[in-house]
Amino acid sequence: MARNAHDYRLYRQIQSQGDEVERILAAPLPVEAAAETVRSANCVHAVGTGTSSNAARTACYLFRAAGVNAVEWAAHDFVSYGPPLGPQDAVLVYSHSGKKQYSRQSIERSLGAGAPTIWIAGTDAPPIEATLTLQTVPRETSAAFTVSHTTAMALTARIADAISPGAVGDLAVLPGAVQRAIDLEPEAAELARAWQGFGAMVAIGAGPHEASAHEVAIKINEAARLRARGYAAEQFLHGPQAQMQPGDPMLVFASPGEGLARTQVVAGFGLDIEAPVAWIAPVEAPQGATWIRVPDPGELLAPIVEIIPAQWLACHLAALEDVDADNFRLDDEPFKRAFERYEL
Repeated sequence: MARNAHDYRLYRQIQSQGDEVERILAAPLPVEAAAETVRSANCVHAVGTGTSSNAARTACYLFRAAGVNAVEWAAHDFVSYGPPLGPQDAVLVYSHSGKKQYSRQSIERSLGAGAPTIWIAGTDAPPIEATLTLQTVPRETSAAFTVSHTTAMALTARIADAISPGAVGDLAVLPGAVQRAIDLEPEAAELARAWQGFGAMVAIGAGPHEASAHEVAIKINEAARLRARGYAAEQFLHGPQAQMQPGDPMLVFASPGEGLARTQVVAGFGLDIEAPVAWIAPVEAPQGATWIRVPDPGELLAPIVEIIPAQWLACHLAALEDVDADNFRLDDEPFKRAFERYEL
């Protein structure tokens, strides 16, 4: 029996993103100091785990557009295999809860090397020593984090804009674009009903959109407990496309930009093998694909907007699967026992 998606805490978190993105763009935070730290660095290392790694990936595109050399790291790899660091570097660590061990160790490693370190975390994250701390939202009540992700990306866009005004696009359009994306819930719910029962899903994005592909896979994994995987468009075409089975859906993120033509090739491949294809983009979908038309804030800001209908998709798939989208599968005793044997 299906559940009602409105009953999830996840549902209310998704709804809150318009107001919270608007708030974070005007909040009295040390954005100018963060911008100066990033601007002065020879190399900026953006660090995160899981959803936070997708925020870090987006950060690198935003900072590079502002003229800053930036590279992304998974927190574990940054701690265990990271580069030499010094005062000429800057490190941004993203952590929604502020509790993950490798995120906190990333801060410690950076400070120990004398690198200025910026901690972007929730408002009730446990305190940690950092050069600067910028807070987003209170810890979410659903395990499927959404609003903390969009606000972290919006805050990063604000830092990039302070470095080079206008380089990442017009931040003023973001709150309205986010709200219009929230209003696409009916389209996402209809897509969930059409796709119910799929075997595995692939999500695709080129350039800045790759972060959205990885993020929706995480949300569908943890909220709906279904198999999904995110890919860069070109990576998908060089081997992973061979996995596709009849009925496996493809979710494609795109917007006007350098990656659009190649992304259209990927969507065309899916349509050619008769896979269900959904096209989340402000530009018209290839014939035969389901078009979820999102607002266009510009390619660099697109991940903040386009992920929202994908969050709705995960929420409604969870309801159709009759699972609790909020509890990270901890109502499944074997999973819970396995989960309790390791530390995040």
